[in-house]
Amino acid sequence: MIAGSYGDFLVYPVEQHSASGAASLSDALRQTATYNVQRAITRADGVEDAGAEALAAALRDANCKLHTLNITQNAVGDAGAEALAAALRDANCKLHTLDIAWNRISVAGAEALAAALRDAHCKLHTLDIAWNGISDAGEEALAAAFRDAHCKLHTLDIGVNDVGDAGEETLRGSLIL
Repeated sequence: MIAGSYGDFLVYPVEQHSASGAASLSDALRQTATYNVQRAITRADGVEDAGAEALAAALRDANCKLHTLNITQNAVGDAGAEALAAALRDANCKLHTLDIAWNRISVAGAEALAAALRDAHCKLHTLDIAWNGISDAGEEALAAAFRDAHCKLHTLDIGVNDVGDAGEETLRGSLIL
């Protein structure tokens, strides 16, 4: 299953796509005696919400060493984003980089992620949530997270998200240039 593992880096096998494949990856991430995976990519593999929920469970496991997760183009929606946000608030989660671009995340998912960014346990430095549907309300929630003292985020990609001038202005006002 982990034929694409290179030291601490894993390119998830395409033949394993689906939520059940993500559950298998989740199990592997918890087995530190077997794998020392710190970065994982599974793109356009049909992970969906159920797979994101399985990966979130692994992120909450003390044995999981994952620092970077890229699940771009996987039909992850708000339920998956909410599960990942809950994992980010867990003290065991070591994730620094999350790429969830080109999915189906809307305002509810963006708000859940924004709440996680305000949590003292969240270690996330980089978030790519481009090409979703977070709209102005989602961007405003992320802007509020930037103003929070606990937020450690320094890189955010929110391009192409149905955000209007009001949302862009709110976020721009939150940035320290």
